[in-house]
Amino acid sequence: MLRDREKRVLVLGGAAAAVLLLFTFVVFPGVSRLKTLARASAAAQNDLAEVRKARPEIERIQRDTVQRAGVVRAAANRKESPLTRIATVLQDASIPQSAFSVKSGGVRDGETFREESFDVRLENLTYLEAVKTLQRLSGPDVPMVVRSATLKSRYDDARYLDVTLRVGYLSPKP
Repeated sequence: MLRDREKRVLVLGGAAAAVLLLFTFVVFPGVSRLKTLARASAAAQNDLAEVRKARPEIERIQRDTVQRAGVVRAAANRKESPLTRIATVLQDASIPQSAFSVKSGGVRDGETFREESFDVRLENLTYLEAVKTLQRLSGPDVPMVVRSATLKSRYDDARYLDVTLRVGYLSPKP
């Protein structure tokens, strides 16, 4: 049999072991989890603040998308092909037909629109003509989006540019 002193030492040792196990498996992981959740909460609050700041911009983009969708639906009723429509817009911008070429670049389906992409190459443009052409192609009344533009000065005369545009012609998704 154990003496009282040995029983007390054994009980104290067991209690110390229980306290160590409690701290190791309950308290320290709990504190760590609280810190992690506090950091996640702070990050979520910062993200929410950023979204609230961006709300006017998001609403403007939504309005523009609705307007563009109306233009796209209206253009879908036209009988001319996208290639003809692009050529017409370029000729309306006073670009002679001999100064541009258009090549098809493929089709991509989005959530609500189908986009046919075209590579438009324009030669011997002034800077003002290039800007006017970009404005015409990405204007609010045409179902087109200029995805990229490459402007290169001509080697023979720096006043003129060669412009390569990636234009997306939008149509409703069938």
